[in-house]
Amino acid sequence: MSLKTIRIIANGIITLYSLLLIVSRLMSFSTSSEYWLWGIPALLITLLDIYFLTKSMLREPKRADTSTSTILISVSASLVFCLSALVINYPVLQFPGQIVLHDLGKVIALLPYPFILWALLCLKDCLTIIPEAHSVVARGVYKYSRHPLYMCYIVWAIANMMMFPSWPMLAISIGHIVLLVMRFKREEDLLLATFPEYLDYYSKTGLIGKWRFTFLVGE
Repeated sequence: MSLKTIRIIANGIITLYSLLLIVSRLMSFSTSSEYWLWGIPALLITLLDIYFLTKSMLREPKRADTSTSTILISVSASLVFCLSALVINYPVLQFPGQIVLHDLGKVIALLPYPFILWALLCLKDCLTIIPEAHSVVARGVYKYSRHPLYMCYIVWAIANMMMFPSWPMLAISIGHIVLLVMRFKREEDLLLATFPEYLDYYSKTGLIGKWRFTFLVGE
């Protein structure tokens, strides 16, 4: 299967699935539901993703990781992100401090959105589903984080667990975090192998500021 076909299939599956799932879930929420706090920003981000992914399809990457395991990891990481929409209104676990944790989660859930928007505007036509090497993006928010989008999605997954702590949400969110870490590590391997200048950027830039989180992703 050619790279172009793989890109079309991966991008098409993710964008259509995400859009249809989020819209269908939004239509099922009552107008007073707090789930709109999750749904409206998610819909806006998905529409931006569709726009930038479409632009990236017009560029031919210098290299791409099209191994079967990487494709499965990458597609699954994006699909699992939307699966939270299916379990968002499951009965939550009851435990001491649950209300406080829920309210804190609502605040944390709003934090990633400005950075997601900033990251997408910096990436422009370099946004991809499977790892592709287009260029080294080190401007804007990428001066302070090697992977701001991934870090935002990890924060979002944590916020989802805090706001809607059901067993299905915990399983989906933890799985999402694991898949994100696996995906961006493969993306980094690709960038290191393609662009010699990425090594300097990699050595100077953490996942958030100077924090490298080596306990999570290694070195």
